Amino acid sequence: MTDGNSIDRDRLRAGVVECPLCERQIPEPLTHAIVYGPVNRVTADNAEAVECPVCDGVTFVSD
Repeated sequence: MTDGNSIDRDRLRAGVVECPLCERQIPEPLTHAIVYGPVNRVTADNAEAVECPVCDGVTFVSD
């Protein structure tokens, strides 16, 4: 279950993400994904947040 300030991980995996802050579609959301810590590659499974390229807001990913 997600709240109004989070993005569902399954939607991130599918590549269909809408920013809950500005309500715009985020194109290629994995290119805007953030991981807080060292990783070899950012994936939908280890992403912790997504930054919106439109409003610059950061929204956390939830399972």
